[in-house]
Order: sequence, then structure tokens, then C-alpha cells
Amino acid sequence: MVGGYDVQENWIPILDYAVLRGVSTSTLRRYIKAKKIRYKIENGRYLLLADAGVAAPKTAMMATAAPRPSWDGTSASSLDMSVYSRVRELEEQLTQAQEQISELKMLVAIYEEKLSG
Repeated sequence: MVGGYDVQENWIPILDYAVLRGVSTSTLRRYIKAKKIRYKIENGRYLLLADAGVAAPKTAMMATAAPRPSWDGTSASSLDMSVYSRVRELEEQLTQAQEQISELKMLVAIYEEKLSG
């Protein structure tokens, strides 16, 4: 430690960071492009600071949440839990679909730029 800062920073490849944080590599590349996350390029590879925070996906936060109480204050029934699990599954599918849409929009923009250039 020097002046309250860690001198030895831990930089890792995008794929390792994606697995560590539960974020897609496409999302991380968009964050890099938008300068929302610290990165560096070393030997032609993008590296991300392992300790840098990225917002956790909503589904990951829900998966760790405590079971919801029912209206009478008791723990949720197994039926409620199966519905809750299904909602989490659907939210995850929605997140994946939104990421795919973003990637497709980016590809369309690239192709349009090539056609107009």
C-alpha cells in the first residue's frame, strides 16, 4: 500500500472478468467503448481491472435474495417459490435477448457505415 492505494493492481482478460462478474463479454466491450470501466491494452489484448465494479445483473441480485414472505408474514409456499423461480428465469432470458438486440444494432450500424462510406 502506498498512500492508501494498492500498488499491485490485478488486470485480467475480458473473458475472465466476464465469468468472474457474471456479465457478457459483449456488455464489457460496450462498457470499454463508452469508457464506463477501467481497461488497458497489453500485447493487443484488452485487460480489465479485476477489482473494478460492474453493476451485477438484476437476475443475479434476485437469486441471492431471501425468500419473499407471503401476505400473512409466513415464508412463501412452494408454489410461490416456483413462480418466483420462473420469473427469475424469464428475467434472465429477457436480459440475454436485450444483449443480443444491442449486438445486432451495433452490427447494423457498422454495416450501414460501411455502405455509406
